[in-house]
Amino acid sequence: MLDWREWFSAGSGIDRVQGFITPRSVRAIRSILEHQDRVSVGGSIAEIGTFRGKTFIGLAAATRDGERVVGIDIFPDDVQQSLINSAREVLSEDQQKRILLAKRDSSSLEFFEWARLIGEKARFVHVDGNHTNLAVRYDIMLAASHIAKGGVVLIDDFLHDWYPDVTEGIIEALKVIPNIAPVAVIPRSGKLLNGGTKLLCVERSAIEDYRNLMISEFSELRPRRIMLAGATVTAFMNAD
Repeated sequence: MLDWREWFSAGSGIDRVQGFITPRSVRAIRSILEHQDRVSVGGSIAEIGTFRGKTFIGLAAATRDGERVVGIDIFPDDVQQSLINSAREVLSEDQQKRILLAKRDSSSLEFFEWARLIGEKARFVHVDGNHTNLAVRYDIMLAASHIAKGGVVLIDDFLHDWYPDVTEGIIEALKVIPNIAPVAVIPRSGKLLNGGTKLLCVERSAIEDYRNLMISEFSELRPRRIMLAGATVTAFMNAD
């Protein structure tokens, strides 16, 4: 059985799977999952934009008995089989049984279909799908529509140099979604092509818990409070 803490660690199996994620994003995911274990936040886990499973496999390992992990992607060419092969190498049979893969464009999913796929309300949704304004807006709305109390929506490629329209779409969505709010900007580390900045959004009852969690996790960085999409968000000075 794969320990998700090991997967989301430097020099671990995550480095063997093709994809894009920075060390700070790995730290943020690990910290969030640890917090959810400590305070018993329950629910499904989902990822929009699964690709070959670099993040998804670790999320699958983090599921508990009775939980489900859902991966949604258009899965071109051999991508889905590559993910399945990588998962079989490291996940136990029980962990593999919790996986549900949907070969779909997320923008084609109705809200009731999303809820049916996810099952129990989600405690963690990673949004890394189609990089356009309209697509990311819809993905965030899907994620927020079936989120658990204390759950999070972690959005990839916020403030990305190559996709400024994604940032615009993220902000536009968050201005109108009532049940989640942005809490912290997770700055990228290293080269942009290694992975982008993420924006942590949370179910509103847990805002300060997750804000304090990120400030503690990135204690080596200088925090600053800003206003974003009508919410108070913690940003960090990034010297990279």
